[in-house]
Amino acid sequence: MIKYGKKQLGHLGVLSIFTFAAQESIAACNLIPAAGDNSYVCDSGTFSGDLTDTGGNNTLIFPQSGSGVIDGSVNFGAGVDTIEMHSGSILGEVYQGDSPDRFIISGGTVTGGVHQGNGIDDFVMSGGTINSLSQGDNHDTFLMTGGTITGVFEDGDTARMTGGTIGRVDMKLDNNLFDMSGGEIIGNLVTGFGHDTIIISNGRVGGNISVSGGDDSITISGGVVDGEIRASAGNDSFTWSGGEIKSAILMGEGDDTALLSGLNESLLSAVPNLDGGLGTDRLTFNTTTSANSGRYTHWESIELNNGSNLQLNGTLSLGDAGTGSGSLSVSTDSSVLVDQGSVMPFDGAQLATVNNAGTIDLAHTANASNRLSIFGNYIGSGGLIRLNSVLGDDNSASDRLVISNGTASGQTTLEVTNLGGQGGATVADGIQVVEAINNGSTTADAFSLKGAVSAGAYDYYLFKGGVSAGTAENWYLRSTVVAAPEPPLTEPGSPAPPVVPQPAPGTPSLPVPQPGEAPIPIYRQEVPVYSVVIPAAQVLALETVGTFHERQGEQSLLIEKGVLAAGWGRAYTSDLRQSWSGSAAPSFDGSNKGYQVGHDLYSAEHEDGWRQRYGFFLGQSRLDGDIKGFSGGFMDRKSGKAKVEGDSFGAYATFITAEEAYLDLVVMTTRVDGHARSDRGVRLDTEGDVLTLSAEAGYPLKVSEHWVLEPQIQIINQRVDLDSQHDGISSVGFDSDDYWIGRAGVRARGRYLQGDMLTEPYIRANLWHTFEGQDTVTYDAVDRLQTEHKSTSAALELGVVAHLSSSVSVHLAVDYNANLDSNDLEGFGGNLGVRFSW
Repeated sequence: MIKYGKKQLGHLGVLSIFTFAAQESIAACNLIPAAGDNSYVCDSGTFSGDLTDTGGNNTLIFPQSGSGVIDGSVNFGAGVDTIEMHSGSILGEVYQGDSPDRFIISGGTVTGGVHQGNGIDDFVMSGGTINSLSQGDNHDTFLMTGGTITGVFEDGDTARMTGGTIGRVDMKLDNNLFDMSGGEIIGNLVTGFGHDTIIISNGRVGGNISVSGGDDSITISGGVVDGEIRASAGNDSFTWSGGEIKSAILMGEGDDTALLSGLNESLLSAVPNLDGGLGTDRLTFNTTTSANSGRYTHWESIELNNGSNLQLNGTLSLGDAGTGSGSLSVSTDSSVLVDQGSVMPFDGAQLATVNNAGTIDLAHTANASNRLSIFGNYIGSGGLIRLNSVLGDDNSASDRLVISNGTASGQTTLEVTNLGGQGGATVADGIQVVEAINNGSTTADAFSLKGAVSAGAYDYYLFKGGVSAGTAENWYLRSTVVAAPEPPLTEPGSPAPPVVPQPAPGTPSLPVPQPGEAPIPIYRQEVPVYSVVIPAAQVLALETVGTFHERQGEQSLLIEKGVLAAGWGRAYTSDLRQSWSGSAAPSFDGSNKGYQVGHDLYSAEHEDGWRQRYGFFLGQSRLDGDIKGFSGGFMDRKSGKAKVEGDSFGAYATFITAEEAYLDLVVMTTRVDGHARSDRGVRLDTEGDVLTLSAEAGYPLKVSEHWVLEPQIQIINQRVDLDSQHDGISSVGFDSDDYWIGRAGVRARGRYLQGDMLTEPYIRANLWHTFEGQDTVTYDAVDRLQTEHKSTSAALELGVVAHLSSSVSVHLAVDYNANLDSNDLEGFGGNLGVRFSW
C-alpha cells in the first residue's frame, strides 16, 4: 500500500478537482485541441464547427446515453486515432488520416462519410448510422453486427458482416475477404483486382456480387442474392450449397470451377443461366438435383457426383468459342433424366463426350419415344441406360440412344421396361434402342442387356446390327434369331450383303440357323411350361376315370343287390414321360397319384340274368413333374415344373349280361388347382374344371375251361376349361378343343379256385388313340400357341382279382405304356383296389 502525507493528499485533491473540471468541460463537447495526444469526450451539448487535431494519437468518445453533437467534421491526422461512438451526432465528415486507426460505433449518427485513410485500420459497427465508409489502402478489417451504412462501404480488405445494413460494398483494393452471415446489402457487393473471397452464409444481397480480375472465390451457403453473380476474368471458383440466388451466374474468362452441392430445382429455378464463360471450366454437381439442363452453358466439363440428378430436356452445349467442346460425366450413384435431349459441342466440327458410370434414364416418363442424342462419343464405364419399349414386333416404339459422328464404346447395361407391349415376332431388324448416324459407330461390346426382357410369349435379346443394309452399327431388341442370307452371286460394284445381327455380351447361347432359313422364335422359358397345363389337367382326369376294371376289378365281383349294397376304393400311381406336338413341343416327366372311393346306390339282377347298378365316387389326385420344350430357340430345353391337383366327383351306371358282357357309363367332373413355375421363378396359378364322359363295353368269349378272351372298346370325351391368369409378364389364356379318346383292347382272363379263394388273373393289351384337336395358350390376346391332341400309344397290363371272402375282394394290376407315333410316351403304373359287400 502507498501511503500519502497530508501535504501530498492536499495536492491529490487539488489535482482531482482540476481533472474533474477539465473532463467535465470536455465531456460537455467543449473540445479544445492541445499539443500531443488528446482524448475527447462528447456526451452533451453541441460543439460548433470542425474538430481538427492533426497531431498526436487522438481519441474521441461519444459515451452511452449521451446527446453530444459536433456540428461539423472531425479531422484527425497521421496518428493512431480512435473514435468510439455510442451516442450523439457528427454532422459532417470524419477523417482519421493515415496510420492504423479505429472507429467503433454502436449508436449515434455520422451524416457524412467515415474516411480512415491509408494504414491498417479497423472498423466495428453494432449500431448507429453513417453515410459511408472508406478504409483506404493497406490491410483493413471491418466487423458489422448492426447499424446502417446508408451509402457505400469501400476499400475494405477483411470484412465480416453478421447484421445491419449497407447501401453497397466496393472493396477495390488488395486481396479482399467479405464474410456475410447476416444483415443486408441493398445494392451490389463488389471486390476489385486481386484474389478475393466472398462468403455468404446468411443475410441478403439486393444487387449483384462481382469480383474483378484475379483468382477469386465465391461461396454461397445461405441467405439471398437478388442480383447476378459475376466472376469476371481470372481462374475463379464458385460454390453454392444453400440459400437463394435469383439471377444469372456468370463466371467470366479464365479456367473456372463451380460446385453445386445439396441443391434442388426449387433453389436453382430462379437462375436463368449458369455460364462458365471463356476458358477451360468445370461444373460439378454434388448431391444436387436440377430439372433444367439448358441453364448450364459454356462448360468444358460437367460432372454429376454423389447422387446428383440432371434432367436433360433440350440441348446441353459443351465448351465455348475457345475450346469448342467438352464432356458430361455421370458418377456411379448419379443420373441423367432425359425426355428429348441432346449433348453437343459448341463447335459443330468437334465432338462432345459423355462418360457414364451411373444411370441415364429415358424411362422416367410414361411413353416410349424419348431420345438422347449425343453429337460425339459415348463411353460406358459400367453405367446403366434405362429405356421404355413397347415390346412387340419390329414396328414397336422404344426410347433410344442416338450417336452422331462419334463412337459408343466401353460397357453399358441397357435396362428395358415393357410399356404395355404384348409381344410379337421380330422378323426384320427388330426394335431399335441404339442408333448410329452420320458415320457414327459402336463397338461390339458397348452394350448388354440387364436381366430378362419378356413380353407375350417371347424373350427379347439385344443384338448389334439388323438385317437391313446400313444397320450394322445400330442395336436392336429381337425375339427371333435370323439366319444369314444365302450367299448371292455378286457382280463387281454390287452392294455388300446385309450383316447378320450379333448378340450382345452376356446373351445366352442361341441357335445358328442355316442360311436362308426362317427366323427362329425365342419363346420365353414359361411357354413350354404353360403349354403342358391343359394336357396335364386332361391326363389327370383321364387316369382318374380310368377303365371299368381299374375301378371295379371284375364283373364277377358285382353281384350285390339292393340299396347301398357295396362300396369300393382304389389307389393308383404312375410314372409318366410324355411329349406333344405343337408350337412349344412340350414334354412332361413326372408322376400321377390318386385314390377313389365309391359306393353303389342301387343294384338289381333280372330274371334273365343281367344285372344293373348305379353309384357314385369321389376322388383326389395329383400330377407333378418336370417340363422341357422349345424355348430360347432350342428344342427340348429344361423349362420348369407343373403341379396339378384334382378333386373329382363322378357317377356311373353299369350293365352286365348273364354272359358277363358289360356296358359301363361314367360322368365325372374334376376341379383342378395347381401352378406352373419356370426355372427362373415365374409362376402361374392354374384353376379350372374338367368334364369327362366315358362309355365302355366288353364281351367275353370263352376259349378254354378257365380262360376267356374279352374284346373291349371305350370312347372318352373330355372338356377342359381353365381360368385365364397373369404371370407378371403377360396375361395367359387357355382354350381347348374337346378331347376325343378311343381305346380298343383285348383282355385274356382266367378263373381258378384255390381252396375257398377264387382268383382271376388277367392280361390286357390296349391301343389308345387321341383324335385330332388342339389346346391353345394365348398371350396378351395376341400370340396363340397350339399343342396338338393327336397321339397313338399301346399299353400292356397284368393283373389279378382275388375273392378273399364272400364280402371282401381285392384287385391288383401293373401296366406299361409306350407311344406308337412320333410323340414320346412311356409310363409305368400300378393300381390296387378293394371291394366290400354289406
